[in-house]
Amino acid sequence: MTTPDLTWLYAVARDVEDGALDGLTGVADEPLRTLTVTGLALVVGSVPRSGFDERALQRRLADLQWLEAAVRAHHRVIAELARTGRTLPLRFATLYRDDRGAAAFLRGAGPRLRAALERVADRAEWGVKAYLAGAAPAPADIAAPADRPGTAYLLRRRAQRDALAQRFDEAMAAAREIHAALAALADRAAEHPLQSAEASGRAEPMLLNGAYLVDRERVADFGAAATELGRRFSGVRLELTGPWPPYSFADIGPEVPETVDPAGTGTAETAEADVEADVEAEAGFGADAGPDAATGAAPRIKPPEPRSPEQPAAAEGG
Repeated sequence: MTTPDLTWLYAVARDVEDGALDGLTGVADEPLRTLTVTGLALVVGSVPRSGFDERALQRRLADLQWLEAAVRAHHRVIAELARTGRTLPLRFATLYRDDRGAAAFLRGAGPRLRAALERVADRAEWGVKAYLAGAAPAPADIAAPADRPGTAYLLRRRAQRDALAQRFDEAMAAAREIHAALAALADRAAEHPLQSAEASGRAEPMLLNGAYLVDRERVADFGAAATELGRRFSGVRLELTGPWPPYSFADIGPEVPETVDPAGTGTAETAEADVEADVEAEAGFGADAGPDAATGAAPRIKPPEPRSPEQPAAAEGG
């Protein structure tokens, strides 16, 4: 007896143009189709239960090579839909047991989906990341008794650490000001968790990981403001990316789970975020803005430790 496939959800749209899905495939290289209910189109694909039930999916999520390719495929579908019309992305690894369950989701969430589609109409997401910029402070020239050379070294280290902490605090304050200024030009704004150096691919500490929903008529003003803010705050290096589908602003209210689990497949939020930096590097995917739509204040990170004279300098970020 053949085991029925599961239904993988990609995005919701007002409508999908004829031919928009031609040649597109999903995370399992499956063809895509639409389910239309109450005037909304849900883009889905059928994936084999044997490879996407709870146990199989958890194994796949631990395979970073597979996960990276799947996240890219999920994003590719959404990006193509967003180019052709108003699109609301759905979270990676949103699965239902069958099309009936997916259609029930569309019927039940219809009013909230329409409201969300209206919020993102004629708008796109832009990402801004801020990094600590500039060279580390030089060690202070502190005198010490000739018979106590270690004291001078410790005092220099302390002075360097204090100077670096002050520089970091000033840069964090600048990042807060930058975020406030950019949020004022956007319809909505969100802050995502700060990425580690391994995730960002940058040696400098990240200070801001912001996402901004910007009206298409204000894109030029937004870009000019980001450029001017980068010039004004010399201690901060800004990175602007976009435009992207509105991943960070696709919330449809608390009644629908962020990552639904009706198929018993578990969630993929953390695993998806782990490979997002690689997707950014290739696709320009911005603002931690990708499929993981975390919101709220970004956590404060520790200032970097100053290097001792014996430590080799890390490579500077691009």
